[in-house]
Amino acid sequence: MKKFVRILMMVTVSSLIMISQLTAQTILCVDRDFSDTSVGFTDTWPMISEALDAAGYTYDYWEVLEFEDNGPDATYMSNYNVVIWFTGEAWASGATMGPDDEFNLILYMTMGAGKLFMNAQDWLYDKYPTSGTFNPGEFPYDQLGLIEVVQDVYHIEPEDPGSIADSAQFYGSPGSLAEGMTFPVVDIFTTDTDDGLYGDSLAQYLGQGLLSIQTPYVSPGPAAIQYETEYFRSVFTTIDIAAITDITARNIFMHKIVDWLMYGATGVSELKPQETSITIRPNPVSDFVNIGMTNKMLEVSLYNSQGQQVFLEKTDQASIRMNLSKLVSGMYILKVETENGIITDKLLKL
Repeated sequence: MKKFVRILMMVTVSSLIMISQLTAQTILCVDRDFSDTSVGFTDTWPMISEALDAAGYTYDYWEVLEFEDNGPDATYMSNYNVVIWFTGEAWASGATMGPDDEFNLILYMTMGAGKLFMNAQDWLYDKYPTSGTFNPGEFPYDQLGLIEVVQDVYHIEPEDPGSIADSAQFYGSPGSLAEGMTFPVVDIFTTDTDDGLYGDSLAQYLGQGLLSIQTPYVSPGPAAIQYETEYFRSVFTTIDIAAITDITARNIFMHKIVDWLMYGATGVSELKPQETSITIRPNPVSDFVNIGMTNKMLEVSLYNSQGQQVFLEKTDQASIRMNLSKLVSGMYILKVETENGIITDKLLKL
């Protein structure tokens, strides 16, 4: 009977998800760090929201207040392109996921082509404390591409002489969405009642390694992975993005994660069918970027996060090449005026 009910629920949710995905254009942030209800737990939402704001994303916020409570169900999540699930230093007693959360995430991802960024350093310790390997049919394997984990390989905590250091540095693994980037990380979780920042080694996985530790310790596997199937994409990290101390790197990393989840490896935003297609290569960009369309462009301009115009060029061509080497790193809005109207898109400067 339970199996029948779940199948019926999946069919119902699938129909709702397919309908709602037609208009879904935003991000849902699910907060399970319990900073408002658990004594001493660090609030990671300010760092996460700051990174989303810097990238210009639209998002909604859902806070879970009790360990035993579930987050949003699959029907609710189906209204969003991307779900960001973050757990801070929650690590035990089902704090990282409620009793129905895993099943709802499965529905959201498999039936609705949902995309998940799971920013959860101790989720595996909380929900799978005795498991080092995962198999088909299990959420870590199917939705995140995780085969084997070695838990608590390193421990970053300034007040514990047994930890490897009070800080560490990670780098984007070759071939990953973060390739070429470095991320200094500190323990943001140590107070009189807290336990420091622990990291797992994702020793075997189906996807692409994302974050490797560089100093002061070499892990047998990455601390984060990105995973893609024909139905969905996911990113899972055991190092909290809020612990990255370089704000610019953290903001860019968040943008790259969300952009990859939404659009895949191209990094180019999908445009509405009624709009004329625009191509941005490369994006992100370090120096020169090529902007092209099938129709003639009249004016190309670029605006920074404060709304200030930093580039303007009039043209009567279908493509131009822009030198952005003197611009500071960050998110910019590209505005292209054509005879048929104005098109805007995001451009990330490294």
